[in-house]
Amino acid sequence: MNIIKFKKNIKNFIKCINILILIITIIASSIFYQNMSLFVRLTLFFFILTLISFIIISTNQGKILFAFIHNARMEIYKVIWPSYKDTLYTTYIIVIITIIVSFLIYILDNFLIYIISYLTGTRL
Repeated sequence: MNIIKFKKNIKNFIKCINILILIITIIASSIFYQNMSLFVRLTLFFFILTLISFIIISTNQGKILFAFIHNARMEIYKVIWPSYKDTLYTTYIIVIITIIVSFLIYILDNFLIYIISYLTGTRL
């Protein structure tokens, strides 16, 4: 049992090393081949990125990550998004409540200034 686990760990470790080497290749190619055509560099970049993606998906952690991303996308489709009318009415309510609360704070502020000026003897 331990030998099988060890072989799986070695395979994952080798895949991680390959991914690291490919990432270093992308960085080095973008530094050393600045004189090349942008199209050629981008083609190479996307080819290596695709290769990295396939290697990541073939690992256990990659499969778990892919399943998580897939489930997250399915949950997004299940969400019932509000209509334009609902959004507009909610915005109106928030604006009205903000105006009312700001007016109440203004009245409270003036009242407190009046009370403090009366108690200290300074008239405004």
